[in-house]
Amino acid sequence: MPKSGQLYDRHVLQRSTLLREFWALGEPLVAGTSVWPSLEQYTEFAERERRTRAPDLAEVRFAPFTARRRPRRRGALDLGELYDGKIVMLGQVPCLESSYHDLFNALVWAAFPRSKRALHLRQFRALQRWLPAGASRLPNRRTREQDALTLFDEGGAVLIATGARESLSSRVVPFGHAVMEHVCFQREAVRSAAVWLDLPSEPRAEGGERGLLEAIDRELSRRLLDPAEFSTPDFDAVVTFEPPDAWHLTVDAPLSKAASE
Repeated sequence: MPKSGQLYDRHVLQRSTLLREFWALGEPLVAGTSVWPSLEQYTEFAERERRTRAPDLAEVRFAPFTARRRPRRRGALDLGELYDGKIVMLGQVPCLESSYHDLFNALVWAAFPRSKRALHLRQFRALQRWLPAGASRLPNRRTREQDALTLFDEGGAVLIATGARESLSSRVVPFGHAVMEHVCFQREAVRSAAVWLDLPSEPRAEGGERGLLEAIDRELSRRLLDPAEFSTPDFDAVVTFEPPDAWHLTVDAPLSKAASE
């Protein structure tokens, strides 16, 4: 479960080389202060990236997390009070203050603005289909599509092969904010739901690490919006992260445990 009130480490991104693609991107937010950034600073940070790389997308802002109110008389659920509903309908990302889990979520929003919006839009539409008309409470279980999207949002990773797939020259970029938190603060290995992406041979050539993040974001968002993708929690591969700096790959393996669990 996400925690708030944690002690702040301005060098948190340097704890693991597995996050090297995010170092330059996140440094202005994370290392630029000796105290926790505010939610307003999260918003300014993520919005600066969106305006630069995805100006066609709607604005989002990071808002204090508030528990859903239980009405005196049980009526139909207000989707705008649910997590994905707030993002899609109101442009608000519920967020805990002084929380590494949500700090990393803000970093992922800045790195992959198209993909995060695509994922939460997909989650919202899946919930709309799954929720009976006039329902007053959420179903007791999620659909397989919802499971897949949640696993990837919290515990996902992207694989980029510079040669043949499964090669040692493959590169991994974390996507799930729970995975990112784990490799910084835990020492036990954690398994991550991974997808292969076919990118240009040198996506970093024009824009450094930002060029790589941009190439990932465009291709990953396309896949997230494809209803044939992420329909079940059967991923292309499993990446095992071994904090602080190692990882290894298992191709076509079932994912029995992810960082979100």
